[in-house]
Amino acid sequence: MIKIFEGLLSAPFTAFYQNGKVNLDIIPKYVDLLCRNNVRGAFVNGTTGEGPSLTVEERKLTAEKWIKAGKGKLDLIIIHIGGCNVNDAMELARHAEQHGASAIASLPPLYYKPTENGDLISYLAAIASAAPNTPFLYYHIPSYTGINVKLDQFLCEAKLRIPTLCGAKYTSSDLRDLFLCQQLEGKPFKLFLGADEILLAALPLGVTAAIGVTYNFMAPLSHKVIQAYKTCDFSEACQEQGRILKAVEVVLKQGPLISMIKAVMNNIGPLDFGNPRPPLRPANEQDVTTIMKELRALKVDTLIQE
Repeated sequence: MIKIFEGLLSAPFTAFYQNGKVNLDIIPKYVDLLCRNNVRGAFVNGTTGEGPSLTVEERKLTAEKWIKAGKGKLDLIIIHIGGCNVNDAMELARHAEQHGASAIASLPPLYYKPTENGDLISYLAAIASAAPNTPFLYYHIPSYTGINVKLDQFLCEAKLRIPTLCGAKYTSSDLRDLFLCQQLEGKPFKLFLGADEILLAALPLGVTAAIGVTYNFMAPLSHKVIQAYKTCDFSEACQEQGRILKAVEVVLKQGPLISMIKAVMNNIGPLDFGNPRPPLRPANEQDVTTIMKELRALKVDTLIQE
């Protein structure tokens, strides 16, 4: 299913109650919201979901709830299981497999950063070995991790030691590296684009699936980009991609992307996700007012199908 999947997956938020505890009850409603907007999967406990800020137990409970709520509704539930502690990551990998995740994914370690491909592969191989029957994705996001491997070579090297490795979440604007990955003979790896702002640029390179935070509320625009590209209406595709890029720029002007889009979702959607967990700062009233005014001008504030 991983290799043939086409379409959009959400990078979902983790909702918190006012007391800071994880709100698991919201997840079934969240799944339904995604389905109404034709988002066919979720990448759980990743960057948007504040996975590194959750405890192991919280990550397990969140994964379980998404897998259960998404069964029969979503095509893919990918669970991010990476962290600084390899034993915790292995425990999360085993747990995800036991509960029927479509795939697991992992960032590189975030503190003791490997300086050679072999060291990073050893870390990932240990994690993947804990879930030997589940497809494994490398989460490539160098702007956060500071680890910028040459991905086409890295994936080929890693595949020799990680039998379940099937691709990567590619959150980078480096189109050259993306192109080289897509040119590998036999297309052995599935690349899920994680940079929402360059979706249109990635489609001619053979990208057919994407994971992103903006698909939580701007999925209709991205669907228009994809459809316009397929019908060779490049003017329409560029126009809609431009709206997405401008909307992201509007949000980023006010603060951290995750915090600000979480506030946008609370403002325009039917669900309340609460505030982010420290160290992310919550959006204040002025942030939200400014963002919503500019999003209304772009006509992207009413895209969610309630």
